[in-house]
Amino acid sequence: MNDYDVIVLGGGSAGSTAAAAAHAGGAKTLMINDGELGGLCILRGCMPTKAMLAAAHAVHEAQHLEPFGGRLVGTIEVDFARIAVRKDGHVARFKKAKVESIEAAGYTVLDARGRFVEPGVIEAGGERYRGAKFVIATGSVPASLPIPGIEDVPVWTSDDVMRLEKLPRRLIVQGGGPIGLELAQFFARVGTEVTLVNRSPLLSKTDAECGLELRNAFDDEPRLSLAIPGKIERLTRRGKGLRALLMSDGGEEQIDADALLMAVGRDAALDGIGLDAVGLAPRDGVLQHDAEMRSAHPDIYVAGDSTGDYQILHLANQEAQVAGHNAAGAAARTMDYRLSMSVVFTDPPFAKVGLGEQRARAEGRDIIVGRARFPETGRAITMETAHGLWKLVVDRESGEILGSAILGPRADDLIHEVAILMHFRAKIGDVFELPWYHPTLSEVFLDLARDIQSQRT
Repeated sequence: MNDYDVIVLGGGSAGSTAAAAAHAGGAKTLMINDGELGGLCILRGCMPTKAMLAAAHAVHEAQHLEPFGGRLVGTIEVDFARIAVRKDGHVARFKKAKVESIEAAGYTVLDARGRFVEPGVIEAGGERYRGAKFVIATGSVPASLPIPGIEDVPVWTSDDVMRLEKLPRRLIVQGGGPIGLELAQFFARVGTEVTLVNRSPLLSKTDAECGLELRNAFDDEPRLSLAIPGKIERLTRRGKGLRALLMSDGGEEQIDADALLMAVGRDAALDGIGLDAVGLAPRDGVLQHDAEMRSAHPDIYVAGDSTGDYQILHLANQEAQVAGHNAAGAAARTMDYRLSMSVVFTDPPFAKVGLGEQRARAEGRDIIVGRARFPETGRAITMETAHGLWKLVVDRESGEILGSAILGPRADDLIHEVAILMHFRAKIGDVFELPWYHPTLSEVFLDLARDIQSQRT
């Protein structure tokens, strides 16, 4: 029997971070990873999609030069194979750096599929390993919907998109979350006719007002059609492709496509790791845990996509640091989700941090919401910005900044301004004490602060 202080199941971002934290805490650590090292973000998620989106947005900008005094002579030809080669090159670079960091980290790495066989014991690669503590960080797998006829038609996941060699002529995208929104816009901008289907309005769970602004932006995309709210009632095979029966506010219609891209999120990858052997059972796909990232089993922690919760990289790494540190037996640390951020890298991008307006009102909080529209602000006007909304949520009595939602240019960067202020529990009056360079997108914060102050007096 091979004995370790901490055994980590999974070698992605959360797994490697947890293993590094446990090792730093003085624990003899083993990380068991099944398959290619690097993690979802690098191999099939964050980084390759951002490389693809950068290409699509560059093509789009080149096609819209007239407002700036430019003129496109002829047409732009999109080389999808070249986009894929560029994306793969970046992925190889990121993977190399990640693997090198793992190899230099000091803990043991085993390439195998691990599973619990009894409390305190993992079986992997034909051998058994005993651990005092464990961290489950096995990542996630693409989720799906039970649509009638789906088993008879070509269905892609975001993983499949990473391996595409040819651009589809027509595509149906099911799902209005980050994956669906980003890939729908990508394909539309590089030449595919795309129909995006989602049962609820865009961003309805986070900020419906920003969702409406995003919908207005998407309505300007010539090759992107929205069936939102909408539902695919049935799928049937049609040649090498499919025919979908859609039901939306516009009524019933049939659409032919090369494939259906199923982009309804990801489920925690917990099957086959022997949870029953240690008395753990996910509830609605979620492995319950406390603020110390400890599961219902006192010796087993969980982090990252395996939790089934946020499934966002920076939070996964924070969870993994807490889980690995605590598994090593050091003074307990806890997770604080007060500054949780999320970003959708559409054009314009959407970003949020902290408490949103909808959730705050649902909780009965007494809040004030400040609003500023980018198309009405100086720097954004010079950039020919057509869509964008910045919202700021503050506590009415104390003035403390509680959260923000941004749909607009560079929202993915601007959101960090709010996060920093929230970290120090800044109040809205503090905003006026800070310097704001003119003309910038950042100074829109002053408009938000003025709006809120006017509502407080």
